[in-house]
Amino acid sequence: MPTLPDIQDRTLYAAYRRALDRCPDEIAHLEPGGVSYTFAESYRRSLCLAGGFRALGLGHQQTAALLLDNSVDAVHVWSALGLGGFVEVPVNNAYKGKFLCHILYDSAATLIVVDEGYLPRLLEVADQLTALHTVVVRGNSGAGDSLPGKFRLVPFAELAAAEPMEPTMPDPAELMAFMYTSGTTGLSKGVLVSHAHAYTYASREDQVLPREGHRVLVTLPLFHLAGQWFGVYQALIHRLRCVIEPSFSVSRFWPLVREQGITYTILLGAMAELLQQQAPHPDDADNPLELAVMAPLASDIVAFRKRFDVAAAAVYGMSEIGVVLNGPPENLLPGEAGMARSGFQLRLVGEHGEDVADGQAGELWVRPDEPLTVMRGYHNLPEKTADTLREGWVHTGDAFRRDADGHYFFCDRMKDALRRRGENISSFELEAVINEHPDVYESAVVAVPSELTEDEIKAVVVPREGRRIDAQELTRFLIDQLPYFMVPRYLEFLPELPKTPTQKVRKNLLRESGVDETVWDREAAGIFLGRRDQ
Repeated sequence: MPTLPDIQDRTLYAAYRRALDRCPDEIAHLEPGGVSYTFAESYRRSLCLAGGFRALGLGHQQTAALLLDNSVDAVHVWSALGLGGFVEVPVNNAYKGKFLCHILYDSAATLIVVDEGYLPRLLEVADQLTALHTVVVRGNSGAGDSLPGKFRLVPFAELAAAEPMEPTMPDPAELMAFMYTSGTTGLSKGVLVSHAHAYTYASREDQVLPREGHRVLVTLPLFHLAGQWFGVYQALIHRLRCVIEPSFSVSRFWPLVREQGITYTILLGAMAELLQQQAPHPDDADNPLELAVMAPLASDIVAFRKRFDVAAAAVYGMSEIGVVLNGPPENLLPGEAGMARSGFQLRLVGEHGEDVADGQAGELWVRPDEPLTVMRGYHNLPEKTADTLREGWVHTGDAFRRDADGHYFFCDRMKDALRRRGENISSFELEAVINEHPDVYESAVVAVPSELTEDEIKAVVVPREGRRIDAQELTRFLIDQLPYFMVPRYLEFLPELPKTPTQKVRKNLLRESGVDETVWDREAAGIFLGRRDQ
């Protein structure tokens, strides 16, 4: 059985060195209709960017934030930070206001690389950022001139023209990133990720596929683990051509697969559903795609594989634990999340800490054979770290059941987090914004089933006494305050929330009530949202 390299060789530098030894002149990174770079060219350009970061005063293991769309430039900035010994803080490009401010402030990033289209958002929170002093702008319109004078503005081209930095083999225990993940009882938490952790998440060297010669398509955003690590980083580790798209497009997906000869990709379950919902075409199976890794699997995975003549594999992971489940294509079961990955001990645990029997649901606990392959902890949150990491076990908060053959099936979230369109959402954060509306007394947010395998969001809102809330007006208020994916699809108005004697909201009742004729549906009202609406 294939396996990963020794823990000392699980670094970005080691991955690049292996690529340079074996295939320096093969295409590594490509934008359709745009630029392309060989492995040697990507490595050198990344070192130039790393030299630029150092010349701007970024120190070893200091944090730099990235607010960038998908591009080869974004890939090179990411690898520059990893090769230079700096710490990356990727920011969701839908974030604005308090969400953007929290990550930049909490991470103490002194430098940010930002696409110029996002500069207005940075301007809105600039006065609250005490650590940030350098803004590297990708774009040529001069929009950065509107930022306050306390910031040093640097054109991206100037950063890329710097003298290359001389890399050194990093310690795999060194930090590579703060990956912010939504919590359920507070603001987003920065997961402290080492080089060994990121590499182990990204690699499929312990799996049969991908293989030499595969071409990888990345349509997921690079600020997320799936796009950055399971896409771009994985392609580097396996020395494969990586085609980078700005975003996922249903109409563009199959033409691009054929045009670029794509043989391997990762899809969110919602993306697979959207592809499957398109009208059938006679040439659906006429494509070069060999494997689609899905998280979660499409609801009718058998029909998907047959229609498009594509093998599928399941995968499950989190920022805190990396990838701990893989579902090999040859024995994939509908609805599964995968089977236990070598290098990790897994337990399914009941509410009293007991191991549950096969077929019963329990919280997934994970203990790595190599401690460096899970998170070091949460940035500046020792109590939350201690609560999640106990005696070497990471308590995931996710409930699974396992069958007698070792297949794991996701059951539910034991926390109040939701997942919509591939984004983890904190109910705490969302409720806090809803409650800012002057006519809202309190609210509770729950997940309700979606036709796209993940969650839709229902917000149950209690108006202040004597007030009446218009659903469309509240929705417009939330659109102005929230990333598009957090805006609830459903609004339900109640005189009070169901609560326990200790005044905890009984969210199970709100979930079970579902969506009936009394619940307002944003999409039925003609309000559809996407990244273009930000």
